[in-house]
Amino acid sequence: MNTRSKLSHITVLLIGLLIGVACNKNEVITEEVGPKPVITLDSETGVYTVKTGNTLTISPSVEHAEGASYAWLQEGELIGSTPSFIFTATQTGTYYFTFQVTTKAGTASEDIRIEVLELTPPVISFALPESGLTAETGRSYTLTPDVQHGENATYEWKLDGTVCGTETSYTFSATDTGNYTLELTVENEDGSSQYTIPIVVVEHYPIVVLFPKPYHYATSNDKTVAQGRTIYLVPHIEHTTHPTYQWEVDGQPIENANQRIYAFTPTEQRSYRIKVTVTEENPDDASAITRNITQNGILTDSDEITVICCEAEGTYKRTATAESSPYGDQVYAIVPAPGQFVNDTNEAGYTGDETTHEKAIAHAESRLKENRYVSLGGWGGYIIVGFDHSVENKGGYQLEGASYDFAITGNAFDGGSEPGIVYVMQDTNGNGLPDDEWYELKGSEYGKQTTLQDYAITYYRPQAPYMKVGWTDNLDNTGSIPYMKGYHSQPYYYPTWIEEDSYTLYGTRLEPHLTLINGLWRCDAYDWGYADNYGSNRITSGDNGQEGEARDTFFRISDAVQPDGTPADLDYIDFIKVQTGVNATAGAIGELSTEVFRFKDMNILQ
Repeated sequence: MNTRSKLSHITVLLIGLLIGVACNKNEVITEEVGPKPVITLDSETGVYTVKTGNTLTISPSVEHAEGASYAWLQEGELIGSTPSFIFTATQTGTYYFTFQVTTKAGTASEDIRIEVLELTPPVISFALPESGLTAETGRSYTLTPDVQHGENATYEWKLDGTVCGTETSYTFSATDTGNYTLELTVENEDGSSQYTIPIVVVEHYPIVVLFPKPYHYATSNDKTVAQGRTIYLVPHIEHTTHPTYQWEVDGQPIENANQRIYAFTPTEQRSYRIKVTVTEENPDDASAITRNITQNGILTDSDEITVICCEAEGTYKRTATAESSPYGDQVYAIVPAPGQFVNDTNEAGYTGDETTHEKAIAHAESRLKENRYVSLGGWGGYIIVGFDHSVENKGGYQLEGASYDFAITGNAFDGGSEPGIVYVMQDTNGNGLPDDEWYELKGSEYGKQTTLQDYAITYYRPQAPYMKVGWTDNLDNTGSIPYMKGYHSQPYYYPTWIEEDSYTLYGTRLEPHLTLINGLWRCDAYDWGYADNYGSNRITSGDNGQEGEARDTFFRISDAVQPDGTPADLDYIDFIKVQTGVNATAGAIGELSTEVFRFKDMNILQ
């Protein structure tokens, strides 16, 4: 090859090399660049969570980042320029960011969302009064708290400062009387909480003897009786095995008045002070002792009330007129037990502003006037209503050969009965308030061994929202109203207008008619005599009912009985009370709770 040919060959090679490393565009030579950056976040969704007081480090991986510059932007403002970003969570909320990576090949970006959540340390709740636990020597008590945010938490129990347990429950027992202090500490990743339980250990429980008030908001437990009638006095008692009774009237012991029920017939219109003393000697099963222990070891306690003898029956009767309403939609008291429909602003129609009893009454009245249900919650919850006239005992409505005086609308159906005990009252003292004597309407379960005529339950306010409500009863049982988050998500099932941190309800308890068949719960009916019950004293035969429908159940004033079971023989009534009669829960159904829609005077509606 000659010299000219060699030079031409070299020139071609040089041009080829230049073409391999550069290109000519509009006579400008530019370098060849690699691919754009590729960002991969360390969260697949781009959403990060962190709790207040903590920091979060976000470190995305970036491919093709040679010579890159980085930018962290919040609302267009540069807040960081490094490959990683440290976020400090100072307050709850949602925060948005953009992460950008820029090289000579271009810019890549990813949007990021950070959710700042509250810390969730454990919250501890016990079904116990503020005074703590009263325990008997030699008995064991298993204490199991309801702990919110207790998943993966540790438990530490201390008795008088010494660690005594690390399980979720603790069983306490003592052989010596005295005062003890039990402390529980529960800790999770967000913090710890403590709960202190004072414990008083006594040789025996104190006897409880009291006359309950006619309703929660009554100003006293005074009783009234019309002249010429007899009032049957029955104290509520707890923690006795073989009690004896002594009754006094105006300080004078009554001869042979040594039974629990005292039938008192006043002779004149005035006030009488009546006292009952309950005693028990040498209780044989660690049940009973009293607030007063005499020197000789006899255990005793007492309570007293005022009985006011008023004018004869009928003095304050309000005869119905052509203008009288057939509906009893004036509410005097609404004291539900905790339940999934209590405070519910969705299905049950609460506004969220029912913080006083007056506002709760207004809510219940508006529901009844619209023929919409009011739920009474778990066992013992009740409503008291009245008419603008007296409802007479004359059987003005006929149903399949039986006569009835009034009806209560519920929503029971075949397999869905939630029975309510019905009580009636005359306005004996004529003051227009339900502060006289209640008479239970005898139903099909009255007097059965499975029916408790003297039941009491105490409900305790939970320590935080979204927690179940614990209870204890007068039979030393404990339990709870479950929180049904998937169905009713209001923060509290404990009535918002009940100011006390615990309240006690008294009344009759029926045995549950619950069965579980093929995974479905049935609440079978009682024969007759109860509200919201699919019994024989309802609508007409052949109606098998549909779930959620409102239907009437009918009642006779003549079924009202005295505490000893004898007929009350009332000529008329002025007030009706319905009280949830079953203490039971049924899986996803939750607590059994009586619902009422309307109260009707069937003598007018016949």
